[in-house]
Amino acid sequence: MDILRWLELKKREIGFSHNALVIIAMFTMFLDHFALIIIQGGKLYGYDYTLYQNAIKLPAARIWIILYTVLRCIGRISFPVFSFLIVEGFRKSSNVYKYFMRILIFAIISELPFDLMVFNRISIECIKAQNVLWTYLVGLLMLSIIKLMSSLPTFLTMIPASIACAITFFLRSDYWLEGILLIYVFYIFRHDLNLKCLFALIVTFLSTIEKYYGLGVLSVFFIYFYDGTKGQLDLKKIHYIFYPLHIAILYFALYISNVYN
Repeated sequence: MDILRWLELKKREIGFSHNALVIIAMFTMFLDHFALIIIQGGKLYGYDYTLYQNAIKLPAARIWIILYTVLRCIGRISFPVFSFLIVEGFRKSSNVYKYFMRILIFAIISELPFDLMVFNRISIECIKAQNVLWTYLVGLLMLSIIKLMSSLPTFLTMIPASIACAITFFLRSDYWLEGILLIYVFYIFRHDLNLKCLFALIVTFLSTIEKYYGLGVLSVFFIYFYDGTKGQLDLKKIHYIFYPLHIAILYFALYISNVYN
């Protein structure tokens, strides 16, 4: 109990607003995609397997590989925080249909920059992966169904959650399993901060342990200390715009660099 009281006091002292979480998630996402596009795709020739294998053997590549790993580990903070914000948006939205349509529009807009980031071209191969906003769309549909099931036993909500996992798997949308599980956890335990963060800790650790040392758990710190306030700025749509825009800018920078080198 003393630990819980101490954490509650710290929460009041630190207190991340909604806007603060948006900025943190956007910044860490930018670092993650900078590593993916500029370092791996550019400095290490990651879009060409043969060139990449040759590049990473060079002594000069070591610093780039270290920087790439560090930035991608920091980038694991972004996705769980965005997933949390999606659930908060669903809970507080006065019009879920408009909320859904806004994300749908940006999911369509983001597909081209996402394909360029992942595949370095637009081709039939691009159907193998869709951007993360499609995962969020399926997650919102899942939450809408779960909300309709509020009078039923909680364990039955695992049915729409399982269906949502299956849909995102077949869509091949980014973060499919982790995304649906986090959205589910954040909503089901929305009234219990400790359980919400405990299960989020488990999901983020398991989903990042293989490549990123389990550092996805760092995101739970910011979620735990969320104070429920909006903040002074109006950042309602900025992160949806920022998602395709920053990918396009980074990829364009890579393209220009390749043209003039």
